[in-house]
Amino acid sequence: MNCADVAGRTSFTPMKRASILFAALIALVELAAFGASFVNNMAEHPHAAVPLGILWLMFRYFTIWTNTLVGLAFGWMAWRKRALAKPFLAALVLWILIVGVVYHLLLAGDTPLHGLDYVSNLLYHTAAPILVPVWWLAFAPKGGLTSHHAVIWLAWPLVYLVYAVIRGLETGFYPYFFLNLDRLGWGGLGLWCVKFLVAFWIGGLVIVTLGRGLNRLGISR
Repeated sequence: MNCADVAGRTSFTPMKRASILFAALIALVELAAFGASFVNNMAEHPHAAVPLGILWLMFRYFTIWTNTLVGLAFGWMAWRKRALAKPFLAALVLWILIVGVVYHLLLAGDTPLHGLDYVSNLLYHTAAPILVPVWWLAFAPKGGLTSHHAVIWLAWPLVYLVYAVIRGLETGFYPYFFLNLDRLGWGGLGLWCVKFLVAFWIGGLVIVTLGRGLNRLGISR
């Protein structure tokens, strides 16, 4: 499987002004979130090397990986004024939606957040998972999506799961309770991984169905 399979082989589509401005807004939100998270981690881990040590700490999380990918993608589109391939745009919607849904359903605790920690969490887990689907619904070309794409889109979370477990084995730190091998064992960890991959697959099928429906109605290209 190569990058062309994940992103699709269609040419880049020129974007209209409103789409460009919205994409720039998303990129700025992601930049602000990354900056707030970076500074907050510096305050919480004053002995970590800057910047590599802080980045090493931040990139333990699927949230950071996915939001960074979204920020780079939308920054590129705002700069080049061209939309990326349709399957890749739909994949970004799926991945960032899962970030928001998992956080609010499983990870958000009762302890209130403050300062930059609150800002980064709000932007990463609420603002981005709302703005990206809105942009996709309003501006993204959606033609040509198939159920095959929903399977291909599993590559991103699958790679992260492997990375997180290997990193956890090396460092003893697991970023999420559902990846904690020490507590769950291999059987429990495998079950959680299957659950999440199935959730990504079902979510992908929903996005494919929605995109194809909007395309048939002539609402998108």
